[in-house]
Amino acid sequence: MNLADFNDAQRQALLDLTMLAMYADGNLAAVEDEQVGRLLTALGCDTDYDRAKHYDASISRISRHSTTTDAARAHASQLARLFTSPEHRRQVLDVLDDVVTSDRSIAAKECGFLDVVREALQMP
Repeated sequence: MNLADFNDAQRQALLDLTMLAMYADGNLAAVEDEQVGRLLTALGCDTDYDRAKHYDASISRISRHSTTTDAARAHASQLARLFTSPEHRRQVLDVLDDVVTSDRSIAAKECGFLDVVREALQMP
């Protein structure tokens, strides 16, 4: 995964979208958490300390937006709009798809979440 050409705001938004996707179904699977760990490494977090710091910061940022499904989806839509190039949009969808399918079970809430992000990214 090459995220070198994402700016800092896009990197943060991608992490937050991934966290929202991970929690979209209300069930945290260990494999989803591992996916987030790999994303953090791809984002340049090389130490356990850095990964934990960015993970915790993302949880803090999204917590106020995840009180309801509608709030989480509205925030996801806002975050997705930070990605303007077709390549970035595709990468975002690929990362999110990997997270929600990693536990081999896609819940209706996860599908709805992905639909909202796809719409915001203007992707079919």
